[in-house]
Amino acid sequence: MLDHRVLVIGGGIAGLTAARTLALFGIHVDLVERLAVLGGHAAQFACKATDRCVKCGACLVTEALSAAASNPHITIHTASRVDGFRQASGRFEFTIDREEAAGRADGRPPETERGAIPPIPVTADAVVLAAGFDVFDPQDKAYGHGIFPNVITNLELERSLRRKGRLNRPSDGAPPQRLAYIQCVGSRDAKLGHLWCSRFCCGAALRSARRIQALRPQTEVTVFYIDIQSMGRDFESFYRQCRQEVRLIRAIPSEAFALPGGGIRLIYTEGALHPSTEAVFDLVVLSAGMVPPAGLGALAGRLGMRLADSGYALRDAETGIFAAGAVRGPMGIADSLADARDAAARVLAFLGRHRNPPERFPDPIHPPCSQRVIPHA
Repeated sequence: MLDHRVLVIGGGIAGLTAARTLALFGIHVDLVERLAVLGGHAAQFACKATDRCVKCGACLVTEALSAAASNPHITIHTASRVDGFRQASGRFEFTIDREEAAGRADGRPPETERGAIPPIPVTADAVVLAAGFDVFDPQDKAYGHGIFPNVITNLELERSLRRKGRLNRPSDGAPPQRLAYIQCVGSRDAKLGHLWCSRFCCGAALRSARRIQALRPQTEVTVFYIDIQSMGRDFESFYRQCRQEVRLIRAIPSEAFALPGGGIRLIYTEGALHPSTEAVFDLVVLSAGMVPPAGLGALAGRLGMRLADSGYALRDAETGIFAAGAVRGPMGIADSLADARDAAARVLAFLGRHRNPPERFPDPIHPPCSQRVIPHA
């Protein structure tokens, strides 16, 4: 059997899945992640199970991390970057530059900065670009994020649910009585040139809303939306349940104002023929969408890849460089996993390894979720 080696850039769910799939075929994988920890944004997502699993995908990241870390064919390089990239004699030559990790006070994965660690020279037969995505920064929107303490993003909500198992107002630590989600913040916005749907926001908002209500049934939840995107095979029944428990308003608020005591007043209009309406909430969650990762243009230039007009990576290049996951465009955890498996299959075909199946291929089905929510006051 040929001793092939593949470089995977990005240690999120797509990169981990591509690396694991290739490793099952006996291919040696160098997995390079610029942060000091693996998992990407998805590793910060909370499980949203209530009395049963709702297939949010958060548990898939833990399983992917464990599988990659325990596979002898995968060499993991965290706090690292790929540099000196060039193609010679049908192979890719590059160096892996290790960097020092800098701690963060907000609980997010640590950033990295240049250190004095010597670079590692490596070669590869193919490359998988799985650099993931960035989250839109809503600071310039008219909702007061970064100014009003009780206006947070969906990722800040996810981290709170994951770490604490509950949701509290940043201003005073009290549980919110009235909670609002504002969808499509930074997505489907022609003024920004972001014409895409971020795909994961609708499902994440509705699932987290139901989990919050399962934890604290008296919480009133309102979701402001443009439209609700489908989210899996059980969408119809799940959506019917959400309509019974969550107030859905088809309008996007135009402004937010802080009130004494920490409340947030939202102004919105339901259709052109309706007058403006005001509503007050204890906490507002901005469903900030996906955007292409910072530095993707420079990285794609070094790899010889072209980007789409949206700024995302195209599917793959003919030179043995393949894109996988949300670096190609917005997608949720399950879709990123499936896309990474597809990218790995195309790498295998490129290397002529499609006739050597593994003993066991990664299982794409969600593992059973055993978490149950016990409501409390």
